[in-house]
Amino acid sequence: MTVERTPVSRKIVILATLLMLSTGSRGAFAADDLNKVLAALDASAAMFKSAQADISWDHEQVQPVPDSEVQVGTVLFERKSGQVQMALHIKTDNGKPILKDLVYAGGTGKLYDHQLKQVEVFQVGDKQSQLDAFLTLGFGGSGKDLQKNWTVTYAGTESVGGISAAKLQLIPRDASVAKTTPKVLLWIDVAKGVALKQQRFEPSGDFVLLTYTNLHLNGPVPSGSFDLKTPPGTQVVNH
Repeated sequence: MTVERTPVSRKIVILATLLMLSTGSRGAFAADDLNKVLAALDASAAMFKSAQADISWDHEQVQPVPDSEVQVGTVLFERKSGQVQMALHIKTDNGKPILKDLVYAGGTGKLYDHQLKQVEVFQVGDKQSQLDAFLTLGFGGSGKDLQKNWTVTYAGTESVGGISAAKLQLIPRDASVAKTTPKVLLWIDVAKGVALKQQRFEPSGDFVLLTYTNLHLNGPVPSGSFDLKTPPGTQVVNH
């Protein structure tokens, strides 16, 4: 019996065809998965009023000398008059007790350092839309907003705190944003349409990793949550 052998060139064509079909299938699945995540964000944004969570803020420096700083505290987001405002309360820095309060609303940010008894005031000015695009990443921002401000790629799923999260890669469409933040990774709890983790990269390779736990959505926001309470004699520094 004669065994017919497939020419090498034909084998290569067959292999290439199979690879193309496989890649095309994965691409279609990724597109479907991305659309599901974007739809979940749209649904969450339509209902979004507030979000409260514990936060770990990890700043990793890779150049020139590797170093890390981890701050832990709580964060509060609220949508008011169509805009998202934020209050961040840092309680520890690398495990040591330290109190800092940051509030942002309406284009103005205020940072109060309890130890220094000093408030720094920042006016965002014409950068407000850029900052708001960061603030609403996974908290009140819709899938349509995400695609408007970023080139979005689906990067599979990963477990975050025991929850299966959809991982998205974001590349800024605004060239001025790309100069300072060339890439962002975002992990979304698709069931709730909110972020569980966010990683922002700097051109140097340094990055900030934000992790959210004990998340509560659309609960009541106490009055005065976005007002800084400072003692007499507090120094105010305007930037």
